[in-house]
Formats: sequence, structure tokens, C-alpha cells
Amino acid sequence: MDEKDKQILNLIKGNARMSYQEIGDKLEISRVAAKKRVKKLEEEGIIRQYNTYIKRDDEITMLIDIITTPDGFDRVLDYVATRTEDVRQIFTTMKEHHIHIVAVSTSSQKINYMAKIIKKACINDIEEYHARTVREIIKDVYGGIEYERKSESGTVTDN
Repeated sequence: MDEKDKQILNLIKGNARMSYQEIGDKLEISRVAAKKRVKKLEEEGIIRQYNTYIKRDDEITMLIDIITTPDGFDRVLDYVATRTEDVRQIFTTMKEHHIHIVAVSTSSQKINYMAKIIKKACINDIEEYHARTVREIIKDVYGGIEYERKSESGTVTDN
């Protein structure tokens, strides 16, 4: 992947519907060259899919961190991946036996119940469990939320 490919990824990260012509114009390459580069990135699995982000003011996001027992890691991972409909993302990290989950729901009761059920169903395989509801999303490049630095008075600054 060269610098132009990286520029393409940065462009479409903010707008996956950008046309090949628009990409080409921004990078000073032809529409055909832009299309070939995007197709190559898709074939290599660097671009896996295109998503539509729908902003919903009633959505509640919860972050769940689980440290499992050494033997329980696969069981917990299987449970959260297959039996929890509100789970949007699951990550494993470099910390041993750590699973990080992002869950989203329109109901606080439903998401809290899901968190309790995960803990209850996997209790014998869990060493640590933390579930926290997100108060505010500060930056989400995939959801179109940009970070704006604010002064102590709450106004946006350029610094």
C-alpha cells in the first residue's frame, strides 16, 4: 500500500459514497486509476465493506471489558459473539484473556439486562468484568463525529 492508497482510505473513511471521479480529482489522478486502486484495496481485504451510519439520538452505547480465565476465553468469546444481539463490535487485545465489547441499544433496560446476562452466563469463566455506559462520543471518524477542542468556558477554540 503506497501513499495514494492511504489517501484514498482517508477520503472514503469520511464518505464511503465518494465517486471515483471525486477521489481522482482530489488526488490528481484519473477516475479509472482511482477505481483500479479502490478495487485493489477491496481485493486485498483492506477495504472489507461499506457501511451506512445512521445517527439515532436514542441510542445507548455500553463498553464491556472482560478478563477471562485462561480456559474460559473461547467460551466467553463464543457466548458474546453468538447470543447477544446488541453487540456491535468485539475486540481481543494484547492483554491476555481480555475481551472488549461495544454494545448499542435504544433501551437502557435492554442493554443493562444484556450486560447482567453476559456476566451471569459466563461467571465461572470471568476473572474481571466491567460494564460502563457511554455518556458522550467525542470522536468517531466512522460515524462522522469530529473532535473539537473547547476552552474552559465551553467555546470551540482553534488552538
